[in-house]
Amino acid sequence: MAPCVLPLLPVIIGGSLSSGKHKSRPYIIAASLAGSIIAFTLLLKVSTALVNLSPNVLNYTAGSLIVALGLVSIFPELWEKFMIKVNWEASALRLFGNSQKQRGQYIGPILIGVALGPVFASCSPTYAFILASILPRSFLAGFIYLITYSVALVLSLLAVALLGRKFISKFKWAIDTHSLFRRLIGVLFVIIGVLIISGQEVRFETWVGNHLPFDETKIEQTLLAKQHKGIAAPSAHIGDVLNVEPTPAPDLAGLTNWINSPPLQLSQLQGKVVLVDFWTYSCVNCNRALPYVEKWYQAYQSKGLVVIGVHTPEFAFEHNPANVQNAVTTDKITYPVALDNNYSTWNAFDNNSWPADYLIDKSGDIRYVALGEGDYDKTEEAIQSLLGINAPLKTPVSKVPIASDQTPETYFGTNRESGYNGNPGLTDGTHNFTSQSLNKLFQNFWTLGGNWQVTSESITSQSTATLTFRVAAKDVYVVAGSADNQAHTVSINLSGNAAGQYGSDDSSGKLIINGYRLYHIASLHSFGSTVVTLTIPKGVSLYTFTFGS
Repeated sequence: MAPCVLPLLPVIIGGSLSSGKHKSRPYIIAASLAGSIIAFTLLLKVSTALVNLSPNVLNYTAGSLIVALGLVSIFPELWEKFMIKVNWEASALRLFGNSQKQRGQYIGPILIGVALGPVFASCSPTYAFILASILPRSFLAGFIYLITYSVALVLSLLAVALLGRKFISKFKWAIDTHSLFRRLIGVLFVIIGVLIISGQEVRFETWVGNHLPFDETKIEQTLLAKQHKGIAAPSAHIGDVLNVEPTPAPDLAGLTNWINSPPLQLSQLQGKVVLVDFWTYSCVNCNRALPYVEKWYQAYQSKGLVVIGVHTPEFAFEHNPANVQNAVTTDKITYPVALDNNYSTWNAFDNNSWPADYLIDKSGDIRYVALGEGDYDKTEEAIQSLLGINAPLKTPVSKVPIASDQTPETYFGTNRESGYNGNPGLTDGTHNFTSQSLNKLFQNFWTLGGNWQVTSESITSQSTATLTFRVAAKDVYVVAGSADNQAHTVSINLSGNAAGQYGSDDSSGKLIINGYRLYHIASLHSFGSTVVTLTIPKGVSLYTFTFGS
């Protein structure tokens, strides 16, 4: 259902058309496409093998190949004359025998499948989840997920191709390589190839995504949210307040750079109630939860509660121990914190959420799990239950500041980018961008202006540049920083009635970027839609926008 798949459909269906003796074409295209998506995902998104290769090279190559295949369909007689002139078939027969002539029939569909792989830019949350969460934790598991995803995608496309071919092949003119219909298919190939070369297919996909009668991304995110496979998945009510069956807690693995404490192990904490809190310092959801965790630590430390903050980084700059130490100091965290830079403890707990709390009883079993924000009162009730305490709660019932129609967290790096609308398309490398006009910038979409360097994780201004985002929220945050460790001033403009309603980190529309962290840039009087425009000097990197209501 994803609009990103739409440019592939005409090429796959058109490429599948053939006379009755070549019924294998759709299967060859599908298999080639699956292999191509897997190969180029690993080369472009995971490895550094092609780090110095501009993605434009792949777009130009793939687009040109599709244009060439389209021209062959438009002018089949010229192709036939060319084949006769170079005496391809006779040469093939002489060199390889008759069987090789038959193999030549496979070259076209193979090229179609291979050409589509490098330009496949999925807007699927599942694809992003595989790249951002699974592959960093386990290459083998991520590779299996990637294969499964690619095969399922291609099987869906194959079903469409077979049904389309079955219908079209009933008409003789659809099979005839010299028919007007086949020439029109060639024209469609050329158009798609040109769109890929110019990067305009991304704008087409964006337009389609904004005009679908349903939101396929939200559907997929909802399905993903129901598939939590942690070692102790929360249930409705196991006990009065405890929500998981007793499950032995795994060891704390690979933790380094302990803050506020010497290194700890769960084995030495038998007889204590332990709260393992997964967080990362630039995560707004984590930052909203931290005061509750600190309050529990202060209230119940003397009663037998141990809190361990496991800092598992989301971005590269969060691996830096100095940055984490600064965040611990700034946020006035007094409980033990350790860095989980290799995701060792994260993987041991099979966690997939920031923030996430795992409560371990005095026997070493996990008894309560809270994923994401909210339910702070229930978490404190669980702490009291395991400690054997009956007392008024320190944390009242809390409402998570997230509205149903709030703009979702939005990443700018190509690994997890969503909502981009501009020219050219967003690909790794350094490009000059032209902003989309405001009347064409739909809700939850953003656009760039000026010269930017784009990577898998972030975008960095190469001169004074702009980012414009139409958001629905009350509070707006950005994760940003600069590699030169210098202070940079970013200008912020809020549209319409929101003008002047700036966040706690800016002063009258001037935001000072003085380190890699989360910045609060807008605090509106009430939830609503507004356009946020940032004017950014050279050298500032942006990672993500997050929101509250």
